[in-house]
Amino acid sequence: MINNINIRVDRDLCYACGVCVDRCIMDNLRLSVAPCRQQCPLHMNAQGYVRLLAQGKPEEALKEMAPYLPFIGILGRVCHHPCEAVCERTRQEGAVGIRALKRHLADRFTDTCLLAPECAADTGKRAVVVGSGPAGLMAAYHLRRQGHGVTVLESETEPGGCLRFAIPDFRLPVAEVERTVSFLEGMGIRFRTGTALGRDKDLEELASGSDAVVLALGAGEPIRIAPSDCAPDLISSAIDLLRRVKKGERPDIGKSVAVIGGGNTAVDAALVSRRLGAKEVRIICLENPSEMPAFRQEIDQAREEGILFENCWSPMRLNKGKDGSIEIELSRCISVYDEKGCFSPEIEPVCGLRLKADTILSAIGFRTEAGYLPEAMRHPESGRLAADPEILVSPFRSGIFVCGDCFTGPASVVDALASGQEAAVSADRFLRGEGLRWGRSFFDGSKVSCYEPGPNRAAGRPKISPQQAPLSQRGMKTEVEKTLSAEEALEEAERCLSCGRSFESNKTCWYCLPCEIECPVHALEVRMPYLVR
Repeated sequence: MINNINIRVDRDLCYACGVCVDRCIMDNLRLSVAPCRQQCPLHMNAQGYVRLLAQGKPEEALKEMAPYLPFIGILGRVCHHPCEAVCERTRQEGAVGIRALKRHLADRFTDTCLLAPECAADTGKRAVVVGSGPAGLMAAYHLRRQGHGVTVLESETEPGGCLRFAIPDFRLPVAEVERTVSFLEGMGIRFRTGTALGRDKDLEELASGSDAVVLALGAGEPIRIAPSDCAPDLISSAIDLLRRVKKGERPDIGKSVAVIGGGNTAVDAALVSRRLGAKEVRIICLENPSEMPAFRQEIDQAREEGILFENCWSPMRLNKGKDGSIEIELSRCISVYDEKGCFSPEIEPVCGLRLKADTILSAIGFRTEAGYLPEAMRHPESGRLAADPEILVSPFRSGIFVCGDCFTGPASVVDALASGQEAAVSADRFLRGEGLRWGRSFFDGSKVSCYEPGPNRAAGRPKISPQQAPLSQRGMKTEVEKTLSAEEALEEAERCLSCGRSFESNKTCWYCLPCEIECPVHALEVRMPYLVR
């Protein structure tokens, strides 16, 4: 139980902003953090903007997301919402739709989201960010907010990385990525497209011409598969198909398609294949349904749209038929992981299933192509860039930082954003001559992981999920998931149980009142003796 003696907190008003904790000069207050915020890779205060929205204060809710303002439209569409998996409301009618509420605010205040925030005074320092995927964009944003000059180098003709070129429009429209880039340009961030590290610039040149370098190279090089007796030209890359479609091409893939892989890229490639006219699309993967790395919501959408799943199968041989089709010989996958949880598939040695397809797409994984960088910067086995896991400093030389998929391996968009933020924190401190390791933990002493669900304001009220576009209307450019209306968002936000709040920790209250006076919603009251007040 979380007990207060001198402090009274109104759970209906408090949205766990932490202002009172920061203002307490006696080190008496602590902030209990809601599970949704604990689980978020960015530690966004979901309780904060959800509660403010429930109180009929959408503008204040948007302000609560100010540190991540350029990215909320993207996160509201493609974040895999780990926050919802730990929501206390899952014990009842289902988790609060945090991602849907974030998207509602982003779409409701599109013009406001384009207003660039004030940046700190110019420090005279210059940073170069290599790569404009989610990690690179977040790193650039954070560094610019701290007053540093920032230039982003991108090898493609337009910025955005995987956000622009790998995620289909029906999941993340290009317009949303362009809105984010415009926001960053409005802050003074410069983008230099068509400039590739290793081709147009080398690392020494960048390091000597700037005060800090952040490498956010991504992991966009597809891993190739080679079943025995298989001509390489029989297998195409799923990510290459997605990129071609995003650039406006409409390749002929035939009437039947088989996608090999169980991740999100495989699911997206299957859905794109359907929209290109394929009548029969199958996903073939080693994993059983519960082991598939693709997000559950995307798998459910694929099943709804008629994608077939062949779980626990491994391609062993491909044969080109006389009619131009490709026969796939599959063997049963007995297990994917060994007793230690390491990837070590056990495959039966005999063919157990034969299928035919006009096109075979491979989506079994990605890696970083960084052969142009010194060997000291790369892991010899994985090829990923090496860095200190806490402060993301490259071992090659000081002033070079690494973030995103090129460091972690392929991860989600929100994980890449979080990695970019951490690299930017380190780069900012480096540019200021400060220590890089202090205060890096989210639970810094003023925050605790224990929490208590608040009043059940909407007991028995069902979860309000965003409407889906009808199957007949789902095209390449049509978003499948719709935005909640203002009324729907208000009703869904009211389901929040307000798990986090401030509370007394050391019982050292001196009745000095800054916590009460500066609470932005007047949710806190200091219980003072009558004669004192």
